[in-house]
Amino acid sequence: MTELHNNIPIIKFPSGSLASRSSARWYRDQLDQYIAAGCEKVYIDLAGVEFISGSFADESIACLSLKYGIDKVINSIKLINANEFCKNGIARALLERKNMLVKRRA
Repeated sequence: MTELHNNIPIIKFPSGSLASRSSARWYRDQLDQYIAAGCEKVYIDLAGVEFISGSFADESIACLSLKYGIDKVINSIKLINANEFCKNGIARALLERKNMLVKRRA
């Protein structure tokens, strides 16, 4: 579900534990559309999310770094209502993608 707050889109992730790569694709597609449309910032609302697996974090957010670059993805998103488990899961997925991109360039 997507809402707007002061013209900034908010993508609401489902509550609970998020682990399935296939269920993450819809959220990635939403984020991709906003970045492609030139939105400077997209909020990702993690209220009620207890845990995000590495595969969900990678598929929903981090894999977009292949298309836009890691800096663009990081600068385009803001996590709101996120617990430390979720923040860490997303940060790890982004770091893994960053490391992968660095290795490709070497």
